[in-house]
Amino acid sequence: MTRPPMQPPASQPIGFWSIRAGEAIRTRIRAALQEIDVTQSEWWVLHQLSRGPDGVDRTTVVDTVGPNDTPAVIESTIETAIAKGWIHAEGGRLRLSAVGTERFEAAVEVQKVLQDERMQGISVEDYETTITVLQRTIVNVGGDAWHW
Repeated sequence: MTRPPMQPPASQPIGFWSIRAGEAIRTRIRAALQEIDVTQSEWWVLHQLSRGPDGVDRTTVVDTVGPNDTPAVIESTIETAIAKGWIHAEGGRLRLSAVGTERFEAAVEVQKVLQDERMQGISVEDYETTITVLQRTIVNVGGDAWHW
């Protein structure tokens, strides 16, 4: 099948490309994390807990990363990570165990490789411009562009 030539970027729909980019990035992240037996939602939770070595309030974790999927998925992820021994739950606070810290550090290395992969042929300035444009577009259509 021969495809017609693509239209210039300024003529193309941002919605189409942002969805395709999100799908491709998410698929790649999930596959790479799966190779080290970590799900994407586990990564989100481990990352949040890494920011609070003395523990993080469970509600804060759910409220912070819940919008990445759903609060129910994050609650389930927390329970799974507790069962795996990755998280210690004390009252309403969660903190990484030694095993959880190891899983987090392994996932950090995967994320670094993935970011290097995504940045091939893209300058830091172009990346920053892209993020700024997407954030502005979201705000322009009434969305929320905040990310932890």
